[in-house]
Amino acid sequence: MTDWLDIETTYRVAAFLFVVMSLVTWLVMRCPWGNAAMVWCTGGSLVGVGMWLISLRGDIHEFWSYGIAQTSLLAAFLVLAQALRMDMGKPWRWRSLVLLLLLYVTVIVFGFEDKHSHVLAVIVRSVNTAGLLALTMCVVMLARQERSWNTGFMVAGYVLITVGMLVAAVATALGRANLHAMQDTVFGHLLGLMSLLTVLMSYMGYLGLMLERSQRVNTALRQAQWQAQQWRERRAALTTLDRQHALSVLADSLGHAIVQPLTAAQLHVQLARRMLQSDRMDAGSMKQTLAQVLDGLRRSAELVARIRNFLKAAPAQTAIVRLNTVVHDAVSLLRQEMMYRHIEFIVTVRDPSAQVLAEALPLTQALVQVLRNAMQAVQGRQRPVIALSLQTSASEAWVEVFDSGPGFPESMLARVGSGAQPQVEPSGQLGLYMVQGILSQFQGRLFLENDLSGGARVRLILPLTQGDEKGLDSAQPA
Repeated sequence: MTDWLDIETTYRVAAFLFVVMSLVTWLVMRCPWGNAAMVWCTGGSLVGVGMWLISLRGDIHEFWSYGIAQTSLLAAFLVLAQALRMDMGKPWRWRSLVLLLLLYVTVIVFGFEDKHSHVLAVIVRSVNTAGLLALTMCVVMLARQERSWNTGFMVAGYVLITVGMLVAAVATALGRANLHAMQDTVFGHLLGLMSLLTVLMSYMGYLGLMLERSQRVNTALRQAQWQAQQWRERRAALTTLDRQHALSVLADSLGHAIVQPLTAAQLHVQLARRMLQSDRMDAGSMKQTLAQVLDGLRRSAELVARIRNFLKAAPAQTAIVRLNTVVHDAVSLLRQEMMYRHIEFIVTVRDPSAQVLAEALPLTQALVQVLRNAMQAVQGRQRPVIALSLQTSASEAWVEVFDSGPGFPESMLARVGSGAQPQVEPSGQLGLYMVQGILSQFQGRLFLENDLSGGARVRLILPLTQGDEKGLDSAQPA
């Protein structure tokens, strides 16, 4: 054999490559402690340490070049196998591995007094070969899981060195070798070359596998980002369509709400004109009439301004809203119409200080819609009654509307409760499903039920804001 191919040099080169490749893998992967890749790099470094100690036979004490070297190799095989099992989600208990190594060290320490002992040589070779075989089986399991060319390189490398170690173990068991076996033989050189091939093939395969996984993760991340972007675009499109639909079905309701105060203002203006034309003009009555005209115009202007803000399609601006104000606005829009239809309208506010985090306009329109549904339900009844109440509990507030109509059909109760598509009534008004959608924007919910004595109840439930104060009970007859 040539000098450059002596076994010491071969083992030193292999040891150097194991340490360097472990360092390169750690730098490329930037793996933290506790990570499977970090454990793999640690195991590879232990292989390098063991092979370096073996290459120093004759230069250092034999306890280090044989006993500690073989212990380092067994620890390396077990750590490498543990790294692969961690990667597959099936790690061994570290305690068991430590106990096994301690037992192995104990055998070497007490048996090394006779370093040429055939029994010691058989034990060392057999145990190390078993550790390498366990590592090889873990590599095969990983290859079956990944099905990659990279794991194929790892399998080829470890199968190669395992075969060499098995041959060495069999030779030792047959008495043809001891701890010094094959130091200067052709097979000894072949074992060294097998080690070189193993480190190159195993680390190339492992590093390639990690990079392949990283690429898959990046691809999946980009795909997820693209899907998220597509979902946001579709959501924006659906939001626009929903907004357009809401506007279309709200048109009749809002138009009626605007026309009411304007019509009332027109009537008061006509009344004022007649008073001016008459000889008996009462200054107090004139002031009252003009105040009513101004109030109607003011309410119409406020409603138009709110609708304009709604049409801007700006993001929802939630704020603390007093439900008593929402109730007042809704009642003001419909009170005259209820009086015209001879509907007995009762409003009870049990907690005027109740506050919720929401938008005033959508809540007002939702309550207006519920009241309009109640007005339609009591139409033609002998004694039409609508009762509105504002109440609170420890964490929630609710506005309940009762009507003396025929009640809800079971199909409607099931439809609204199941989240079905909105139902547009013949008049084009906003259905109860849309009311439910408005409440859900503010973590609220809609509750429907038929009263045992007849009629229907609709409850708009919203969570209270923190820090609201309880007010005194009050009642306002319509």
